Order: sequence, then C-alpha cells, then structure tokens
Amino acid sequence: MSHSLFPHKHVPLLFTFFIVCTLAFSLPQEVKSQTAKKELLAYNVKDFGAMGDGETDDTQAIQNALDHLIDHGGGTLYFPNGHYRLATIQEKYEVKAHLIIKPKSTPGRTYVMIRLAGENCVVTPSAYANHTGKDEAEVWDNGTVLFSDILGEKLTNPAETPTFLLAAGSGGGTYKLNQAVVRLQDLAFQVKSEKGKYPYLSGINMAHAATLYTDNVLVYSSTRSVDLTAPTDDGHYSAGLVAPRLWCNPEQELRNTYVKSAFRYGFIFSEHANGNNLSVWNCDNAFVFAKMDHAAWFGRIHAQNCKNIVNALDVEFARHMLGAAFFKIEQIGIEINTGQVPVAFNYSNFVVDPANLLYGSLNYHIVKSNVGADNTYFNMLGGTNVKHRPSF
Repeated sequence: MSHSLFPHKHVPLLFTFFIVCTLAFSLPQEVKSQTAKKELLAYNVKDFGAMGDGETDDTQAIQNALDHLIDHGGGTLYFPNGHYRLATIQEKYEVKAHLIIKPKSTPGRTYVMIRLAGENCVVTPSAYANHTGKDEAEVWDNGTVLFSDILGEKLTNPAETPTFLLAAGSGGGTYKLNQAVVRLQDLAFQVKSEKGKYPYLSGINMAHAATLYTDNVLVYSSTRSVDLTAPTDDGHYSAGLVAPRLWCNPEQELRNTYVKSAFRYGFIFSEHANGNNLSVWNCDNAFVFAKMDHAAWFGRIHAQNCKNIVNALDVEFARHMLGAAFFKIEQIGIEINTGQVPVAFNYSNFVVDPANLLYGSLNYHIVKSNVGADNTYFNMLGGTNVKHRPSF
C-alpha cells in the first residue's frame, strides 16, 4: 500500500521537499526524533480507502489507518478536505464510538505519538451568537469534516457507556491509560441532530489518552443552533470534548478549540489541562472540572449563551470522577442576552459548585448583548473555595 501524504502522486521534487520539511518542523519533538533517522511517518487517509465524498461510509477505512499508526510507531494521519461520513458504531476497549484509538498491544508506559491533521477546519460564523431568532448564515463546508450519520439514542443513565464520534480506548489495569499521545489539528467533528432536539452522540472522548494536544478543532451539531433544545432539560447526558482523566500524563495543551451547540457538558477537564482560546456556545454547562490531583491552567476562555459557565462535575461521566479540582483561569469572558435563541441555554450561573469541590481562582468579564460590559451579572452557587475577580 502506498502511503503518500498528499493525494497527487506526481509532485515536483522541490515542492515535495518543502512540504516534508515544513511538516517535520511542525511535528512534536517525539515525532521529529523519529524522522531524523527514517522517512517521515505521514499517511494519507485516502490511501487506506477513505473517500471523503460525504456518501461512502469511511468508518472502517479510517479505523484501519488509526490501527496502522498505533501498530507502526505512530505518525501523522492526514485528511484532505472533504466530508468523511461515519455510519458504523464500535464498542471495545471500554469505550463506544465511531472511531477508536486502540491501546498498544504491549503493556506499560511505552508511548506512541499520533497526529490527526486535516487540510482546513470548517468554520461556523457568528450567527451562532443569535440575537434575533433567525439564523440565516451557512456553516462553511470547505474544510475537513468527520461527520456522524447516526442519530443514536438518548442516554439518561450517566453510568452507561456514552457514544462518541472519536474515542481513545482504555489500556486496562489500574489507571486504564492508553499509551497514545494524541494531537488533533485542523479538524471538524460534526454530530447528527434533529430539529427541535439535540445531539444524542457526544463529540471527542480522550479520557483514556496519555496526553492530548489540540489546535483549530471544532465539535458542532448538524442542526442550526436556533433549532436546538437543551439536553439537560430532557435528562440526556452528552459532552463536546472530554479531556484526559485523573492519572494522565502532564503537558496537555488545548488551544483554538470550540464546542458549539447543545451538549450537556461543553468541555470536561481533569489534571494537567492547559488551554487558551477555548470557546463553548449553546451548552448547558460550558467548562466542567472533574477530580484531579495536579492543577489545571487556562489563559483566555469564552462562553456564549451557556446556562452555567464554570462547573464541578455533578455525576461520574465517561470515566471522569467526582472530587476536588484545582485550577487558575486568567480570563473567562461570557456574553449574555435574556431571550437569546435558543432560550433553553440562557445564562443562569457563573459558578456551579454546590459541594464546594472547586479550588482555584478566575478573572471574569461579562458583556450584556447590545448594552455593553456589566460584571454585576456574576453569581455563584456554592464555590466557597473559588477566588474571583472582575475585570473592572
């Protein structure tokens, strides 16, 4: 099987050299050290049979490519622009998802670095911040989109295994750590939903991953935001992005990553989480903190039309546990507008921590739509151990 990085086989030598050198320098150090001795470990997903035409079920082809990376020392899996349809669900390694990053066959902490990289990430325009009850903007579709074509089922018992679009499988043992160090870059993940409801499936589950890096990643719904309702009101459990859980490796980094529309939890974090330019739109609980020993840190993060902003995890979900969580948030900004569509996600509380499990500090900035900055809307439910400071 040919594993070219780009779909066109006949590329001028100088151009090929430039591309390979550029990618090599953009890879994490772990992969660069491999390429110093042998050819660049980069694979085009289309060489494994994926079509990206929006019609073919690409699940097995992409899964074969993921398995190949794990079995052959890691590397980059490149997705040219297109719509990669996922119509098959798998359940193994203690997770349920369209695509599963399996643990290595050899036990122990012998890690493998894998990067899933798209050509461009799809963009959702600002109409998602809807003040009029209308949503006439189109979601740009000229990027790299992995989309679920399965509606799924309602999940009312959080102890059951939730279904995700992409998940890292459990490595077993005490810590259940998968040896994969995962990097997601320039990719959009779309979950299916119906008008007047919410997505039943969740987005990305890296709870078992050793470490996670993200850059320019979007998790979003197939339905326009104004036509969605709140999953919490219907008793459904879901999440946009679940970061590595307790006992993961340090040096996580999430940046330029967005969860948009109708999940119960936007992000779920545990220890070692570091992030900047993270954004959640139209979700019940924007940023959720699970049990951790080591602390988490964030630069600027943002929520738009979310009911609760900073939250302690209220039930065990996707292997994340309840317990003390430690963090520092340099700035968290929100925009609120009573009556903003969908109204089910209108702002209620800035901090929700009734059991006082959160320990840390945050600086906040609140904007009232069509009015201006107004930090008087800040409130807390619990959160005795959270230090908070307004921007002015």
